[in-house]
Amino acid sequence: MHILFVTYEFVTEKGLCGGLAHYLANISEIMAAHGHKITILVMNNHNDIKEWKKNITVVSFVYNHIENGKKLGAYIEYFTKVNISEWLNKSTAINQKIREIDKKEKIDIVQYCGDNMSVWYRIKNIPSVVRLSSFGPWLKHACLPDSNMNSMQWLNSWESRLLLYSFLKADAVYSPSTCVAQIVNSKLCKKIDVIESPCVIDESTVYIMDHTNKLYQQKYLLFFGSLSILKGINVIRDSIHAILKKYPQVLFVFAGHEVNKGVVQKIMDRAGKYRERVIYLGEIREPNELYMIIKNAYACVLPSRADNLPNTCIEAMGLGKIVIGTYGASFEQLIKNKESGLLIKRDSPKALIKAVDYLMGMTEGEWSEMGKKAKESVVRMSPDKIYEQLILFYKKVINQKNFKKGRNKDEKNK
Repeated sequence: MHILFVTYEFVTEKGLCGGLAHYLANISEIMAAHGHKITILVMNNHNDIKEWKKNITVVSFVYNHIENGKKLGAYIEYFTKVNISEWLNKSTAINQKIREIDKKEKIDIVQYCGDNMSVWYRIKNIPSVVRLSSFGPWLKHACLPDSNMNSMQWLNSWESRLLLYSFLKADAVYSPSTCVAQIVNSKLCKKIDVIESPCVIDESTVYIMDHTNKLYQQKYLLFFGSLSILKGINVIRDSIHAILKKYPQVLFVFAGHEVNKGVVQKIMDRAGKYRERVIYLGEIREPNELYMIIKNAYACVLPSRADNLPNTCIEAMGLGKIVIGTYGASFEQLIKNKESGLLIKRDSPKALIKAVDYLMGMTEGEWSEMGKKAKESVVRMSPDKIYEQLILFYKKVINQKNFKKGRNKDEKNK
């Protein structure tokens, strides 16, 4: 099977390299290992075709402005005030590129990410699915520091409606989390399947931390990912002084890129006289180096306002780490509170401090048992199990598409 993934980020490219890029790297390697041909189509600032790994080709291309969406976009913008022309133009460019690739080597199925409207002008005779790697309007709402995360008014916005309409153009839609699936399902008259992301960790390749590392034999809490309001960095900022004051043997470590400059400095400032126990490692792109940092952490603190079964949580639990996550942001799908991790209220520094108190009050045996149960929670997400689920999903979509083609052909011949 020739599978094409549409994306705006990938691990081989410079710039943004978030959860979507790492998911695609993992799933493409899994599919390729089973003999499938994989093409990663990424819109970028250069034209390039390279063989990344066996059976995996990365096609980067420059987006040249195409006025295909100008007339329709202007009409929609007039009524909705949503800037949609650029989205439609990019959808045209992406799907023209898909058509070029398909002519050289037939594509069996295309998977679009659900962060944009790239599926709008999809090629109708190629089976297509949308994976809800996120749902942009929800994340935008969560990025506003004063937004009410219990409100769903944003779902009625024109941006949400147009994005949801674009999903209807796909043959099927799926999500890694029940949380996002339920949000989209509430407005979209289309069944949303749930297929979780794979847990791909080979612990035999994880680097061993030695005495030369400043974190060697240290007891530290770890945040890793994008340092942003969306990921709950404000909650850590507003609780860090109290945590470091109460637990003088503990360090707080951060790994990831600052979405806005000065985020780390503000955390340092809030830590006050305990700032020497705040360590910022920057963004770590080498997986086994990052896994080493995770594996040696006492616990991982991931207080997201909104999320979609993030790789950070999967990786931490896969390495047997206790995760402090939040209710309402998809962590409940993996974490049972006080059994396989800890769950707290969103936007609550007090709740985070209370969770750290609970963590520090555990015996070594209780801490080890919770870590063990965390690891057991992601066994169902092994590469082989996720492969079986995804390939069955693809085959179902392809078969339904072929059935409809045959039926339409028969009707025309009558």
